[in-house]
Parts: sequence; C-alpha cells; structure tokens
Amino acid sequence: MDVSVSARSTATALRALLRAGGGRAIAAALLASAVWASPTAAQDMRLGLRLGPTFGFLSDSAVPFSGATPNINANPRIDVHAGAYAILPLTEHVALQPEVLYVRKGGHFSRPLAESYAVERYRLSYLQGALLGRGETTGPGPLSLHAVVGLSLDAALDGRLRRALRTAADVREERIALAERGRLRRWGAGVVVGLGAGYPVGSGGRLALTLRYNPGLVSAFEDAASPAKTSPGGVASQSRSRASFFPSGRSPLRHDVVTASLAYTFPVGPLF
Repeated sequence: MDVSVSARSTATALRALLRAGGGRAIAAALLASAVWASPTAAQDMRLGLRLGPTFGFLSDSAVPFSGATPNINANPRIDVHAGAYAILPLTEHVALQPEVLYVRKGGHFSRPLAESYAVERYRLSYLQGALLGRGETTGPGPLSLHAVVGLSLDAALDGRLRRALRTAADVREERIALAERGRLRRWGAGVVVGLGAGYPVGSGGRLALTLRYNPGLVSAFEDAASPAKTSPGGVASQSRSRASFFPSGRSPLRHDVVTASLAYTFPVGPLF
C-alpha cells in the first residue's frame, strides 16, 4: 500500500469520524481501521466475540470510582456487555483492534439520613465503538499475553433512572426515561486500557480472559447541572429539593467502567 495514499485516506476517515455523530461515527471509526490495515495484515486477520459483566460507576470526582459530594455513597451497577471485534496485525507483535459492543452501564447513589433514606439507580445503554492498539507477547507455556489502549465512542440507546425516598411514614418512587426527556447525552467518548491472557483451543481458535478500564471523558448527561430536573411529580417535586440528595444536582457525572470479558477469536481466510 502506498504510504502517501494511506495517509491521505486515513486523514479523510478521521475527518469523517470527527464530523459524524452516533452510529455514523462508530462506522467511521471502523472505516479508519480498515484503511490502516495492509493487505498482508488482512490475510492474517482474526475475528472475535466477547461477553461478560460490566461494573459501572457514575463519578463526579477526579479520583476513579468515587464521588466528590460528602455523605453520598456512590455504588457500582453490575450489568452486561457483548460484542465483536477484529485483530488486524501490523507487525508480529502489534495489531489494530476495532470493536463494536453493546454495553449497559450506569451507577447507584444513596444517602442515609436520620429520618430518611434516598436512592437513585441509573441504567444506561450504549452502542460502543472502539479503536485500539494491541500489543501481544508469548507467556508461560501455551499462554499468550496482550495489552490494549485506545479510544471509545458511545452512541446512547436508552437511559432509565429509578429514584426513591423512604421515610418512616412513606415511600415515594419515581421512574424517569432520561433519553426520551432529552437528559441523556446522545454521544460520549472515553479511554480504554486493558490486559488479557489467551489460551489456544481447537483448530486455530483462542480463548481469552480480559480486564479493562474505560473512563469517560465527558458528562453522561446533556445538562450537567441536573439530568432530570424537569421531571414532574415523584420525589423531585413532592419531597425536599432533590439537589440536596445527589451529586447530579451540582456537578457533572461521567462514566467509570470496568469490564471483565470471556473472549474467543478465530482466524479467517485471505480477504484479498
């Protein structure tokens, strides 16, 4: 592949990525990865599937997995992710790895008070595209070890908030469709870093366990001051001001996500 042609094509693909939104941006990321791959790399390409739990936090602190608001407990939401990816070798030990995932994440907040207990539970669903660099080396015996680093781009699919305020005399609950009310940010970006170990199975297949950290770079909500401030009724309007309970009333919340995956890859035949 001519280097100047590849550079021009890559620049064009990246400009498309910056201009596109949502699912179009994810498709543009995959286009960029295809441009980078040489015909030789495509002949050695492997396809993979991954599935596993997601441990999601919503954080308003510079410290991962923590909140900046005193007396409010930030707790993880355990959910799932699943998707597919390709491994496009560039050298013997370095590869490009584009991915497309369905991932559910979010977080829980709670605040115990002397006469009440308040809780918010966020469930947020995304289509996530990632463009990763992958380094791989041999481990002990048949094991292989790899590390990945790159960027992710999220397109929001759905967002639900369940809120409750419990007192000795009453329990008030509220369910809010964040996406339908325009409170969930339609796109997001993050960093991906991870490690994994693989073991050969069958004829050319490889089973792997991977662990990744995916912090968000932007607020998860369209209005960082209050993701559901326009919701009628429920806890927000019938109790004390909701801003007195949760950090979403005062500071932006971004995703802090850890994923653990079981992955399987297999070789594909020559494409060119």
